[in-house]
Amino acid sequence: MWGDPSLTLGGNVVFKEFAVRAFCGACLGFLLLLNPLPAGESRGKVVEDLWDVAYLQGARTGFVHTSVEEIPRGGQKVLRTTVELNLTVKRFKDTIQLRMETGTEETPAGKVVGVFMRQYLGKQQSLQITGIVKGKELHLKADGKERTTWTAPWNDEVIGLYRQQRLFQERKVKPGETFTYLSFEPSVNVVVTTTVNVKDCEEVQVLGGAGKKRLLRVETETEKIQGVQLPPLVSWLDKDLVPVRSQVEMPGLGKIVLHRTTEKVARAPAQSANLTDIGLSQLVPLNRRIAQPYEARTAVYRITVKGDKDPASTFSQDSRQKIKKVEGSTFELHVRSFKGPRAVEEPAEADREFLQSSYFIKCDDARVKELARQAVGSEKDPWKKALRIERWVHDHMTVKHDEALATADHVARTLEGDCTEFAMLTAALCRAEGVPSRTAVGLIYADQKKNAVMAFHMWTEVWVKGQWVPIDATLGRGFVGATHLKITDHSWYEVRSQTPLLPLVRVLGKASIEVVSADEP
Repeated sequence: MWGDPSLTLGGNVVFKEFAVRAFCGACLGFLLLLNPLPAGESRGKVVEDLWDVAYLQGARTGFVHTSVEEIPRGGQKVLRTTVELNLTVKRFKDTIQLRMETGTEETPAGKVVGVFMRQYLGKQQSLQITGIVKGKELHLKADGKERTTWTAPWNDEVIGLYRQQRLFQERKVKPGETFTYLSFEPSVNVVVTTTVNVKDCEEVQVLGGAGKKRLLRVETETEKIQGVQLPPLVSWLDKDLVPVRSQVEMPGLGKIVLHRTTEKVARAPAQSANLTDIGLSQLVPLNRRIAQPYEARTAVYRITVKGDKDPASTFSQDSRQKIKKVEGSTFELHVRSFKGPRAVEEPAEADREFLQSSYFIKCDDARVKELARQAVGSEKDPWKKALRIERWVHDHMTVKHDEALATADHVARTLEGDCTEFAMLTAALCRAEGVPSRTAVGLIYADQKKNAVMAFHMWTEVWVKGQWVPIDATLGRGFVGATHLKITDHSWYEVRSQTPLLPLVRVLGKASIEVVSADEP
């Protein structure tokens, strides 16, 4: 995404790809912004039908719907629990929907036998993942543009969503109690330990103008996933130990509060006029402008990351940027421009994963290969190939803001998207021409009407002459300056979700940045 029209740069807020954490007693993690499975007729007896209305920063924004059906499966009855999220939010003045659906199937005795989720990656492109439990393994299948199967470790102690809904009542929880259970995070296909801390009763505002009620506070948190701590879910239980209010601080979105209610109330239209613009709220203000930001040869930034035990590890260190002067939650990030490969003694070869075709960077696709040949022509030099590809993508792509995180082969056919699509297609075209590549995600300088900011952004890196060299097809300048701040990078090898973007969670809504110095021409 190019961002707000008031921005003068080619920046992008990649948070459109994902939201974070849990809702309801189910403690459902949702690292991705997903669209729901197609609506269909009920396939069995409805056991439970729960509705929660959602408020974002105090404005009605949508709902969470939890349904449980009793259905036949393999000669026995199983309970299929589906949690659907439907939020309406504003991003750079446009109103968009963030939707997802995920769930579990479990026996009446509580044994999980299956999981499912669907993710929409781009227009008319989706990825549906289903999993069947077989012994100590979860056998997963992806049905998108192609079929893929793989396995993940499983533990029979995992609690499904149906039992999670009843866990507080089942245990008859009391203030001061702490316990753990195993849950499944579908977005990363892993089993995680979830910790529940039961606090004291407190006065809490409830829905419907009923004022405040004295409710039991419960805090739920999963263990770190890939080194990232997701925000905790806070729930308040009534006298029957049923959650009637829940809330979570979602990085990049803000505080979402859920109130248990009726379907009619939950489905009422969102208060669009009152919604916070999450596109603007994700921008990181700077203390001053940089006159020629993309020409800056070097720059030093003072960065503070709140609430992180190791803030200096939130940004990458490589040949282009270094972390210095770490003091508590604050450190300096020294960044320099990179205008092509430098001489390296005995340059090494890149790992094969950076040349392999993958779900998101599908470089063996016929259309991708065709575009790569168009871009490169007769050029043989790897670096010049990469530059030609960067320029071709920049010149032929149309900026659109309505893709989620489309795969490179999809982008090769639409030639539409924002920085994530620019970066994915560039990486795929490079691999198709034998140039190892990966994507980088971080922040980029942007000028607003009133001030300068850092916006979340994605670009591409290529392996040339034994080193990673950044290029950015969104800007198409042939190099990356000192105003690209990298948080992480990834090959997307054997990845079928957007989890490579997970490190952004440590920075979203938590970082403040000052420009200490910038060496401009």
